[in-house]
Amino acid sequence: MEEVDFACLGLRERRDIQEWIANNPRVLGEDLLIIGKEFSDFDQTNERLDLLAVDADGRIVIIEVKRDYTGSDVHWQAIKYASYFRNTKQQDVIGIFAKYEGVSGEEAEKKLIEHLDGDDLGVLNKDQRIILVSHRFAPEVTSAVLWLNEKFSSEDMISCIRLIPYRDIQSTDTDSLYIQAYRIIPMPGDENYVIEAGGGKSGGRIGRARRSDDEISLFFREIGTLVTDGLSGNIKPDKRSRWAGIYNEGRYYNLWHSRSPWGQRKTYFQAYLTQESETEAVTVFHVQVGFYTREGIAEKLSALDVHVQQEIEGNSVVVHLQNSSLDEGFRDEIADTLKCFIEKITPVVDEFADELNEEG
Repeated sequence: MEEVDFACLGLRERRDIQEWIANNPRVLGEDLLIIGKEFSDFDQTNERLDLLAVDADGRIVIIEVKRDYTGSDVHWQAIKYASYFRNTKQQDVIGIFAKYEGVSGEEAEKKLIEHLDGDDLGVLNKDQRIILVSHRFAPEVTSAVLWLNEKFSSEDMISCIRLIPYRDIQSTDTDSLYIQAYRIIPMPGDENYVIEAGGGKSGGRIGRARRSDDEISLFFREIGTLVTDGLSGNIKPDKRSRWAGIYNEGRYYNLWHSRSPWGQRKTYFQAYLTQESETEAVTVFHVQVGFYTREGIAEKLSALDVHVQQEIEGNSVVVHLQNSSLDEGFRDEIADTLKCFIEKITPVVDEFADELNEEG
C-alpha cells in the first residue's frame, strides 16, 4: 500500500471528501447525525461552514474539512462558526435539520429523538464542539487545539481526525482507493502534536504527556460516574471533566453545572490527586476534595456542615483524604465525599444565584 495525496488522485475537498463524510459520518469514529451541509444561514456574515452535525449527547458539532493540509488557522475558522451557534434554540436546530432533509418539522424532530436514543430534545445544543478533518495537520493547529482542550477540561471540545488515502500499488485495478480515518486528538501520545517554548532545536522538551486512558483518568471517571449516577434533578452536575487534567505536581477532575453562577473556572467541585513515595515500595496517594467559588457564596458556607473533616480555606471548602493505592475503597470514599459536597452545597449556590437575580 502506498500513501498518496487526495490532490494527486484528483479528489476535491467539497465535491468528494466532504460528500463522503456526509454520507458516512461514522467514519469520524462516533455516532453523528448530519443536519446541514455548506451551511451559511447566519445573520451578519456570509461565511459558510462545511458540515453541521449533532452528536450523541445533543451537542452541535462543527465539522471542517481540509483536503491534504489544514493550513495554520483552520481551528480559528471553526471556532468562529461554533460561536455563531451558542444561542441557537432547540426549534431552530429542528428547522435547520428539516430544511436539510427536506422534511417537515415533525419528521425532523422524530429523527432527532431517535438519534438521541429517546432523550428529551431539551439537550439539543446545550454545548458546541468542533471536529477538524484533514490528511495532514499543521503543528500550529494541533498545539492550539491541545491547549484549548486543556484549558476547558474538555478533551474533545476540538477533535482532529486524519484521513489518509492509500493506493494498492500491486493491484491491477488502478481505481482502487483505501482511506484510513483515525483520531489524533484526543488520544494517548497527543503530546507529540504540541509546540513548546524552550523545546526547540537546542533545548529539550519539558512537560508530561496528557493521557485520557491512564490509571488516574480512569479512576476519576469511575468516581464521576458513581457520584452523578446517585444524584438527580438540579443537584446532579451536568458538566464534568473528560480526563484527569494536569496542574503543578497533581491531577485534577472537576464537576460543575452549566447554569450561572457555576463554571469550570468560577464555581465548581474538584478532586485533586498528588502522590509521594515514602519508600521505594510504598506510595501514598493524597486527594483533596474541594468546592471552589467566589466571594459571597463562600460566606454562606461558613456555618454549613458539609463533612466532618472539612476545612474552610478562603473561598473554598476542602477535605483531605489519603490511601496507599487507588483501590475501590479509596474510590468510594472520594465519591461519597464529593456526593456529600454536591448535595449540601449546590442548593446554597442556587439560593445565592436567586438572590442576585432578585437584586438585579
